[in-house]
Amino acid sequence: MVPVQTVLIGETQLVLVTEESFDAQYYVAHNKYYEQVLVPKRSEFKGKMIEVEIYEAGKHFLKGRPLDGSVVFTPSVAEPLQKGEVSGLSQEQLSLQQNGCVPSSGVLTASWSPWSRDRDGLKLLSIRLAVVALLVVFMWEKLH
Repeated sequence: MVPVQTVLIGETQLVLVTEESFDAQYYVAHNKYYEQVLVPKRSEFKGKMIEVEIYEAGKHFLKGRPLDGSVVFTPSVAEPLQKGEVSGLSQEQLSLQQNGCVPSSGVLTASWSPWSRDRDGLKLLSIRLAVVALLVVFMWEKLH
């Protein structure tokens, strides 16, 4: 019986390069079945998808060489984030940040809110509501 890995030799696969191999000689990539495919260690491959031809197979790995003329590309619908750019912000939060309403760090903290510029007004409103609540309780006690 022929091992399954041997059948893969000569096959063309699209792989995602994710990390450096333990021995630092290759980059580790994964195919659509999440099988480990070792590829040449070239800086332009890291984090990208490349098309490779499988030329060697072992029990727990495959080795692939990039096809001539294959395009190295980022597997994303969005461009990669630039250094210091924050992901996960909604369009509203981004526009608030650009208008100076969010801390320049881009981090929204629990203390940040659209009302943060009018904290004194909120404190005054809270005091007034507390006084009204006390008056209601006092009136309720007097009537019963």
